[in-house]
Amino acid sequence: MKPLYQDFLKVAQEIVEANYDNESFGCPMLCEELKMSRSHVHRKLVEAFGLSCSEFIQKIRLEKAKELLINTNHSIYEVAFKVGYTDANYFSRSFSKIYGFPPSQCRQISA
Repeated sequence: MKPLYQDFLKVAQEIVEANYDNESFGCPMLCEELKMSRSHVHRKLVEAFGLSCSEFIQKIRLEKAKELLINTNHSIYEVAFKVGYTDANYFSRSFSKIYGFPPSQCRQISA
């Protein structure tokens, strides 16, 4: 990763982490917080991670979800809600697509 992207990525990740539970947080709000255009943010994220803005946000949300599933006794619905998903089924499909197993198996795999 290019050194000049490290600061940008750190700030972008901190912004998403501070807002991951906000279901309405998305690319427009991230760009606003970064004070950059959507195309500029998109270009930097693609160059650094190969991810679009929405994929970057989803990745951070799902990483937090996995952490919550492993370290708490919250239900899948509660975890989905805590990371900004209003639809537990959509959350489960997204989680399975990224990790290759459903959230219901996350605790079993990590044990």
